[in-house]
Amino acid sequence: MKKTKQLTGEDKAAILLFALGPEASAPLVQNMDDKMLKRLGSRMADLGKIETDVLNSVIDEYLEMHRSEDPLMRSGHNDVVSLFRYAIEQDRADRILSEMNTPKTLTIWEKLSRLKPAMIANSIADEHPQTIALILAHIDSGVASRVIALLPEEMQLSVVIRMSKIDTVPKELVRDIEETLEKELADMQGESGISLDGMVSVVDILKGLEKDVARPILDQLRDRDEALFAQVDRLLLIFEDLVELSDRDIQTILKHISSDDLVKALKGSSDEVGDRFFDNMSQRAAEIMREDMAVMGPMKVADVEDAQQIVLKIIRKLDDDGAITLSSTDDMV
Repeated sequence: MKKTKQLTGEDKAAILLFALGPEASAPLVQNMDDKMLKRLGSRMADLGKIETDVLNSVIDEYLEMHRSEDPLMRSGHNDVVSLFRYAIEQDRADRILSEMNTPKTLTIWEKLSRLKPAMIANSIADEHPQTIALILAHIDSGVASRVIALLPEEMQLSVVIRMSKIDTVPKELVRDIEETLEKELADMQGESGISLDGMVSVVDILKGLEKDVARPILDQLRDRDEALFAQVDRLLLIFEDLVELSDRDIQTILKHISSDDLVKALKGSSDEVGDRFFDNMSQRAAEIMREDMAVMGPMKVADVEDAQQIVLKIIRKLDDDGAITLSSTDDMV
């Protein structure tokens, strides 16, 4: 068997297919032409004994390619289709893929979580503290904490205490609150004069479009109505959405944002978002950032939002450049 430095590309491909085994290798070779299959088949047949260090070296090189910034090494929707249709029965694969491709309908709680905390605080300020507690218990915790900070001081403690005592709530009561909020949200108007409920629906639709379709629409919207574009653009990506990003994308983001901006941004985020970033740092770096957040003390909501928008602006740029993938519907080739 050749040493690693002497291996050709076909040698390495043959070793990798051998290491993966026939079942895992099948999707990799099914689209190859006969000529390539014959060449790889011949190489595999001639491999003989493969030394452990050679095998490990080839696998390490393959994994390093996947950790690189090479856009050719990114998977997408087509890869999911191929995997599902190979691995499970076709009816089940078709059903799951259909469910994946169906645009998600946001619940009233998800819609509220995408609004500015000030808007939420203003709309519920006149409600009974128990009702406010129920509403805040159902929305994103990071958003809820910022809403509480905007409530009158005499109400804050009452709401927090009531939230801590919430156990089970009758479904009928929750349904009544949902219906009331849906109506109020439909009646609310943003700075652009359109219904916030309608705006959230527009955002939901745009998030389901392919990037090359959504981008021209947004560009034209920005030219025609800058105020409306600013509101829609802000709702398209909120800080809590970052919990859905892959480890690789989080690591790429960490290379492009300042620690100072991230510390401030995480001060107003949920634990889930914070953990996504901490889990992709070294243990020491995560400890230092947690210490920085602890000694920083309380921050103004506006300062936290400004820091989050700085981070989100960088993330949007990385997505536009193809360095990360925000949309799960993008097909990368």
